[in-house]
Amino acid sequence: MKKPVLPILVAVSLAMPLMAEGASVFRDTGYPTEDKQSLRMEVTELPTFPGALIAQGITEGVVRVLISVDEKGVLTDWLVLAYTNKALADEAVAAIEKWKFEPMLVRGQPVPCQSELVFNFQAKGVVVSLNVTDVLAATLKLRGLYYEYEPCRFSELDRIPKPVLTEAPAYPVELERKGVRGSVTVEFYIDEQGVVRMPAVTKADHIELGALAVDAVRNWRFEPPTRNGRPVLTRVRQRFDFKGKGTSLARGN
Repeated sequence: MKKPVLPILVAVSLAMPLMAEGASVFRDTGYPTEDKQSLRMEVTELPTFPGALIAQGITEGVVRVLISVDEKGVLTDWLVLAYTNKALADEAVAAIEKWKFEPMLVRGQPVPCQSELVFNFQAKGVVVSLNVTDVLAATLKLRGLYYEYEPCRFSELDRIPKPVLTEAPAYPVELERKGVRGSVTVEFYIDEQGVVRMPAVTKADHIELGALAVDAVRNWRFEPPTRNGRPVLTRVRQRFDFKGKGTSLARGN
């Protein structure tokens, strides 16, 4: 029987991109550069800049979207992380759903992955980039832009989201007997409904343990995180320690 667990949630830097889930469950940077080929996109249609915004004097903006692509190159999920204007976010999502993808390759094998897309909107055109949030954060204020929607840090929440449903990862006897032990760090979002979104491993001592941790986290549920009484999106980290007699939770790095 799986033991109930109480997760310890820790705020995560908003500039850290996530990569990979499912079978491989590792972030892109978790693999040696020579062993991987990053996710590729065929941009069949760029989003358009809404004329209604131009009429209001708005001529630029930024949208960040986290996407999940399976090992066949199929877009399986997406999550809008931040935007300076919702109309621009709607345009970005509508475009993404029409794109084609080539999956990430690790040692020549296709694997599921997550990647963050950044849309830099200008009235004269749009530039789409992969995982450039560090650079983006430094230039937003210089451009006089501010997000009207973005994940809230834990320090900004009314209280730590209360778990409604959690369970410890399965720990097969075969792995325990083989001495497969170690730590796994999983990062994920809790959305406005308290649902876990886009879990992915950022660090793991063994790939098998990473998959077990992500499978468990996908089923977790929380009370909706709130700020000033309003539901918000937040990003968190959880570390699992797989030991000889089970699994425990520890505070993230």
